[in-house]
Amino acid sequence: MFSLYLNGFSLHKQSRPIKCLASIFLIVVFGVMLKAAMPVVLKSLVTHWFESEGMTVQVGDIEISLWEPALSINDFSGKDPAGKGFSWEKMKLKWQWEGILDHRIVIDDFRVQALHVDAELSEQKLIKIAGLNLLSSNQTVMPELPETAAPIWAIRLANSEVLDFSICMKQFDRGGDLSLDLCSQLKSLTWKGIVEYTSSSKSSGDLWALEGSLNLGGLRIDNKIRDRLFLKVESILLDKIAVKSLAAIEMATLRVEDFSVLQQQPTQAVKARPFFAFETLNLRDVQLVALQDLRVDMIELQSPSGYFRLIDNGLSELDAWGLRDQDTQTSPRQSATSKFRFLVNKFIGSTHKETVFVDEQYQSPFTMTIKDLQWDINKIHNQSLNHESSVSLALTVGRHGYVAFEASGSLFSSHPTITGKGEIKGVDLKMMAPLTRKHLQHVINSGQLDSVVDFKVEKGLVNSVAHFSINQLALTPVDDKDAEAFSREYGFPLNASLALLRDRDNSIHLDVPVTGQVDSPSFDFDKAIVKAVSKAVLDAVIKYYTPYGLVLAADALVDLANSLKLEPIVFNLASKELTSANTQQLIAISELMAVRPGIHITLCGISNQKDKESLFRGYMKSKFQIIHDKKGQSITQKQRLRLIKIAEQRSARVKNFLMQQQKVAASRIVECLPRYEPEGLAGVTITI
Repeated sequence: MFSLYLNGFSLHKQSRPIKCLASIFLIVVFGVMLKAAMPVVLKSLVTHWFESEGMTVQVGDIEISLWEPALSINDFSGKDPAGKGFSWEKMKLKWQWEGILDHRIVIDDFRVQALHVDAELSEQKLIKIAGLNLLSSNQTVMPELPETAAPIWAIRLANSEVLDFSICMKQFDRGGDLSLDLCSQLKSLTWKGIVEYTSSSKSSGDLWALEGSLNLGGLRIDNKIRDRLFLKVESILLDKIAVKSLAAIEMATLRVEDFSVLQQQPTQAVKARPFFAFETLNLRDVQLVALQDLRVDMIELQSPSGYFRLIDNGLSELDAWGLRDQDTQTSPRQSATSKFRFLVNKFIGSTHKETVFVDEQYQSPFTMTIKDLQWDINKIHNQSLNHESSVSLALTVGRHGYVAFEASGSLFSSHPTITGKGEIKGVDLKMMAPLTRKHLQHVINSGQLDSVVDFKVEKGLVNSVAHFSINQLALTPVDDKDAEAFSREYGFPLNASLALLRDRDNSIHLDVPVTGQVDSPSFDFDKAIVKAVSKAVLDAVIKYYTPYGLVLAADALVDLANSLKLEPIVFNLASKELTSANTQQLIAISELMAVRPGIHITLCGISNQKDKESLFRGYMKSKFQIIHDKKGQSITQKQRLRLIKIAEQRSARVKNFLMQQQKVAASRIVECLPRYEPEGLAGVTITI
């Protein structure tokens, strides 16, 4: 009996390892079956769901690991009946089980390769993404759910990488026509850090937390309708991003390399080139507070270039790309009252590349090229009206022109107070021909500009003076009628008037004051400049020619539209000989003509009633017919001929003196017909 018990105990003891082994075997078999079944079940569920949405799906290999939680899906794609949808070659996801019990989803690693997505939008706000029809967010009506004490969940995403990502988006207007067709490509997106989202009763700005660095490489966006490149960026680095909440966002560095945007329409003269491009852009120590207060310690832009073009209907290349929406434009008043604030402590940059401005609104395009640009701007902001800012700028215009400018004050105030100085050297004026053709009715054939500008603005009121030196200027009127219209509007014939101001080295010097309220809606800078130049020409003529005997009208204005009158040469009665006073006066006029080689003079000899009385004492009968002047004073034909002869001799004496004694070219002296004027002067009038 006892032996039987011992035998039974021995058998029971021997069967325990067998049961353990059997249990382990069953668990392993179940695990293997589960691992084998899960990809099949998951593939079936995914396929069924997408097919229920009207899509055809292909799913490649699916691998699931439960012990080291990971999921990978390869060669996954879905298409709608039109052939649009999504696809990727590889997707791998790693997570942690431990956080599930704490209502935390922790994703340690997420990687996608060769991801492509199609998207369609319409004016009716319907959105189709990855082949799925979805209502846009502003049309989706969420049902009201009773408030319950739902558990608080958190999602944490660590390192992630997306390689060879592309998305193509089409937008249709209300008529069903294609209005936008963009395809974007991104070679790499790498995130190193942590992103956390917590669903809680806190404000929406406190739900997100983020810390790490984001690197984008090889971004390209093509416009398929225009068959042109929209945007291209070699790399974008957002380094050391720290987001504790949406009310406190910081970033150590934002760096963009090899950026170009809006490829221009190529023409016969210009190859395809971007609207704007640069080699590097660095933003350092960036802070965004409460999504409405942006602060940047420094912005550095290197090697920018551009091609800014206004087409013949007045629209810019931005309008041609369809980037401006008039319905969304913000009025100046709205901008001024916006709560968003910004402050950039320093903005510096330089480039040797060319930036071209082309305006095709004129009969011939206006083109200006600048290069060798350097700038340094301190305190760019829209915050304090009294905040001091400064700017310095230097650049090359055309081939050899040089422009430099410095200013300081409340530059960014709505009513700025600014003091500054500018300098222009050797700017070729031929490029201005399209502008002068339109605004001045003249074409510049040659000319070079030097200038010094004293710039002052006091609470929005401009009070500045530009000192211009224009060398070798040659103008041709476009049309005589247009030139006459300009003369009537501004009070002087431009070409003839500028000739009055030319030095012997063919230079013109003008001081042009510019005044006006810059923030006034009616302030037109072009008109202000034209009017200022007009007044400067008149003032310069008066100032320069007065010492040479300039005759002013009663209102102290010069009638440049007709002629410029100098003090006449007054002779002794009945005399044709020059006096010493006459010769001194003519010497001064010859000196004027020497330093103003562009001017010509007209001499008009005149005799008068007092000449007649001096020549013909008493009454003299004549066989010639007696002629009566306007006032009824009698004069015989013989007397008249004699007096006209004296007037002619006076003019000849003046011309001979200027030619023989002062070496003035005969081509610059014109004589008009001599005349007898009873109430006129006894001498020679001189007009320029």
